[in-house]
Amino acid sequence: MSFKEILGQEKALALLKSAVLGKRMSHAYIFVGPAGVGKSKAAINFAKLLVCQDPRQAEPCDVCSSCRKAQVAGHPDIQVLSPEGQFIKIDAVREACRRLSLRGFESSRKVLIVSDGGALNDESANALLKTLEEPSADTVIIILAASLKAVVPTIASRCQKIVFSSLQESVVRDILRKDYQIAEDEALYLARISGGCMETALRFSKEKVFSYKNRLVEEWMKGDFSLSCGHESEKREVRQEAETALYLLAGWLRDILVAQTSPEAKNIINADRIDDIIHLSQRLKTEDLEGALKVVAETAADVKYNINMRVVLARLNAELKKIT
Repeated sequence: MSFKEILGQEKALALLKSAVLGKRMSHAYIFVGPAGVGKSKAAINFAKLLVCQDPRQAEPCDVCSSCRKAQVAGHPDIQVLSPEGQFIKIDAVREACRRLSLRGFESSRKVLIVSDGGALNDESANALLKTLEEPSADTVIIILAASLKAVVPTIASRCQKIVFSSLQESVVRDILRKDYQIAEDEALYLARISGGCMETALRFSKEKVFSYKNRLVEEWMKGDFSLSCGHESEKREVRQEAETALYLLAGWLRDILVAQTSPEAKNIINADRIDDIIHLSQRLKTEDLEGALKVVAETAADVKYNINMRVVLARLNAELKKIT
């Protein structure tokens, strides 16, 4: 894997490469951005570059023994700290810092990747803080986080921030089409509904969300739309299915509302159903659509917090019957 395989993050990668080429590397970085946009791949590749025996213009060679070991998470001078349960344990942080204080086993540099900076609680963050405050010249720490607010301020303030943005729709769509052989209509829908997150788009593809969405739309167009929890409402997978359905339904209602002022396919998530959406946008009232979206959001919150699904879905279905 090389930096070239990380698409849509040219600015972030340019900052990292420039630091290596100019020998101006920070002792600690925090990679900030949503999940599934390349932060983890960038961290692994950056670590691989730092231990590479024959780097080539800020790219790891990918053939030396260090690169090969790094690629399969087997390099002794690259550590990855991940949560055990909700948090990263203080003992794990202390052991990682102890290893950073030692001489490198195979490389002149040692790298620590913290896979989720938001999982550092006050205790584990304090254990890491001393190493951040008194870094050795041969150590680089990389912390991944969804946002700076998710990380303990004393940790975030001691790291150089590298921002990873949501991927452009065209990037996600092209990856889905070229690398996963997904049809154009589905690829475009997944790119839009995932909000520029490749991880989410691939999960939705695996879960066949595009087909599920179209079944829901067909029911809506026939005036026969309703969500059901079946007979096992307490099972986790049933709740997850309900959450997905509500997410897709919110996208559908949003499209109808948007089409009332911007009836162009480029503004619509469900672009494959543009004719149906324009038809509904002309028939339904704005206040009804806004009210339905509010009920969908309230229902999603109730489902998330384990309120009786049968009751909340029945209320939702009754509200939606008024506009379907």
